[in-house]
Amino acid sequence: SRSTLPQPTTNLRQPLSGWPTTPNTQASSTSRSLSRLAHPHEMAERRSITGESQKKKIRIGVGHILIAAFALALATLFSTARLVRHSAVRKADFHHDLVSVQTSLGVPPPPGSHHNVEESNAIKNASGESSTNTNSFHFIVSSDCTSYQRWEVLTQLHSAGAVHQCGRFTWIVSGCLEEGSEHIGKGKGGANSDILTPALLLEEVGRHFPHLTISNHTIANGLGRSASVARGQDDDCSILHPHVHFTPDYSDMSVYGGPFADGKRKRSFLNRKGKVMYGSYHNTYKFNNKPNGLHHWAVSFLEQDDRRDEAIVLIDPDFLFLNKFEFPENAPPVLPGKPAAAKYGLGAQFLDFNLTRICDRAPTIQSMKSSSESKVCPFVSVTSKDVNNYYSAGAPYVIHIQDVLALSKRWSELVPLTYDEYPLLYAEMFAYSMAAADLDLKHQLIKGLFTGCMTPWPHTHGKGELEALETSAKAYASSIENTPEGKADSDEGASSCFLTPLTPPPFLHYCARYSFVTPYPPENKKNSESSTPNSHFFAKRRVDHDVLNCSHNDHQMEPFISTKPEKIEGGQKDW
Repeated sequence: SRSTLPQPTTNLRQPLSGWPTTPNTQASSTSRSLSRLAHPHEMAERRSITGESQKKKIRIGVGHILIAAFALALATLFSTARLVRHSAVRKADFHHDLVSVQTSLGVPPPPGSHHNVEESNAIKNASGESSTNTNSFHFIVSSDCTSYQRWEVLTQLHSAGAVHQCGRFTWIVSGCLEEGSEHIGKGKGGANSDILTPALLLEEVGRHFPHLTISNHTIANGLGRSASVARGQDDDCSILHPHVHFTPDYSDMSVYGGPFADGKRKRSFLNRKGKVMYGSYHNTYKFNNKPNGLHHWAVSFLEQDDRRDEAIVLIDPDFLFLNKFEFPENAPPVLPGKPAAAKYGLGAQFLDFNLTRICDRAPTIQSMKSSSESKVCPFVSVTSKDVNNYYSAGAPYVIHIQDVLALSKRWSELVPLTYDEYPLLYAEMFAYSMAAADLDLKHQLIKGLFTGCMTPWPHTHGKGELEALETSAKAYASSIENTPEGKADSDEGASSCFLTPLTPPPFLHYCARYSFVTPYPPENKKNSESSTPNSHFFAKRRVDHDVLNCSHNDHQMEPFISTKPEKIEGGQKDW
């Protein structure tokens, strides 16, 4: 209700230009000559002056007629070809915009519409921009407007540059303070961070990436920055050109109504073990910014950008590129109606929610037209098998641009209602699965796209990989143990930690707390008083929010030292 529907593109209301309306000049002049020659008095006068025979004149007239007919045929053929092409492109534009508006309203596309959209884009991208075998990736990260998530996303962008990742990069930022009010945001963000104004955030982004662009015209004009996206820049993989899009804050759950909106009652969830779970977010659930921010961006993007051949890769701020992102060789590309995502272990827990109550509060258009008192949403009838095969999904989500508008709209509708039933961290992830089921967007669930969070460490295969993993772990631990603090001898980025032939997955999702012990490995060190183990760990909330500002931090980032033994994550310890 807070967003506007995408308007049809302006070329739908403009007349087609460039169509030939008359035969070419040669054919026209030839026709006029033939007209004069065909006049009886003129022909007789010319014969009397020149003494030419009638037979000769008739022969010349036939030649002219043949030339004119041939020229006219060519002109007609050329005109018809252009007419067919212009009509096809106009039909493709109209069809796509009609489907976009319909889906934003919740109207299901007609049968075969995905196929039609693919054909339309094949016409529009006949120059070779689109491919049926690969995707052009557009990476999108959604964050709040704090100094905490600012350093996370800036580090993510730098890691993308370190692995030479091609594609477009958009940063959706929600909930900034108004300019001039930064003093009220001190220490009010996550991990005691500061809530920022757009100017404060962009000042730091511009210091790292001078080629940034901004969607919001009022903000861009006020800061003297370009609001346009240059396609030539995006195609240059040697320089990152992040695009920043600001949205309102959607974390206040009281504005969505419901039995908990007044804050007098606590939301709770009874799990399968019979334990009542109470959430700690209350009426502030910042993860609601992700679906709403994505929808806010999608409406703006589809109004201003004509590219319809991209695959959107939606990731979280705590993602790092360890390798170039690409699908496994046996994985088909993402197409309209055929998204993909990482395989997560969330499973079908949301089937235990009161799905009928959720649907009644946010019915689909089809449900609203139903004559029954109880509305029916497709996600109500999915099975555990369906969820495990298609909907147990998580970031990176890979969605075709033509599906983003409808999916983000339905996702944003379901998050507040799902949160009322399940007031815990993963409410927005379950709402995503339910939205995808509602729209029949069966996901191709892919393993091996990331590591570090809600998934085991990668399996290493073969003696070479196992040795490389062990050597990589020892080398890093040794550098921490034997190098003076702040004087680490490598600044080549995370990917340099993996020695050949060890190949990391595309992403590290560092949602957890990670630790190791020096001397490493501890079981190979002789016990002695002089070799007391030291525990080292990394936790994202412990990082200085100005870690990327070298005027404040003149040494490299290193793991923190713990005064007590740290829990070691399960799985292969060398990871």
